[in-house]
Amino acid sequence: MTRTGSPTPTARAADLLDPARCRTVEAHRDGYLDTLGATEPPILTFAQRLMRTTIYSTGYQLLRPSVYRLLAGAIGSNGDAERARITGLLRLEPGDTMLDIGCGPGNFTGWFGSQTFPGGLAVGVDASHQMLHRAVADNSGPAVAYVRGDAENLPFADGIADAVSCLAALYLINKPFDAIEEIYRVLKPGGRIVILTSLAPKGIPVGPLEKVSGITMFGRDAITDGLRNAGFIEIALQTGGLAQTVSAVKPTR
Repeated sequence: MTRTGSPTPTARAADLLDPARCRTVEAHRDGYLDTLGATEPPILTFAQRLMRTTIYSTGYQLLRPSVYRLLAGAIGSNGDAERARITGLLRLEPGDTMLDIGCGPGNFTGWFGSQTFPGGLAVGVDASHQMLHRAVADNSGPAVAYVRGDAENLPFADGIADAVSCLAALYLINKPFDAIEEIYRVLKPGGRIVILTSLAPKGIPVGPLEKVSGITMFGRDAITDGLRNAGFIEIALQTGGLAQTVSAVKPTR
């Protein structure tokens, strides 16, 4: 297919893909690229099933502020201040290419796109058709694209991203440390990662909560150790409430 004029954000996102890592590459009618087709990551928990329903994707925007404040506690406030905090940790600049893994309805992805414009691109990645439908409808822009993909087997080529975020999503991934290794693979040398995820409270058994909710409650050292094992350096941890924010860098050599 011959392209005329400037490529669209979706066309630019397609150029980042590794066909060998994609089950398919289809332009979905809702405006995102689908690399999974009829397949999807296994749904093992109630929380994962809920994420892939139309009711949840619609109500997410209403419930998210309260849930976020409960999760984030003393780490940071909601809204623009929190987006600016995460953007600062990612060190986003115009011209950067970044991936937002587990993007949901694109609340952060759209913001990241505004920070990478002009010349850059923010690509939101999620396995849920319903979430991506909302993302395209509510959080599109001239430097924003969305891809349906599996966080444990990202469809992108090696070393294509300047930065990667995974915000309030890692605790829903079946094999979270496989996802961290995939993020390492797709980052450029010197690329940055920021993860916002759950933090298990001290002295309280979390097994029953994990079983009921389907959300993994990570210990204080779990994510930092996982990043270190994957090869990351300059690992920094912030905690507050039931959340932890961890940032790190892929070595340049």
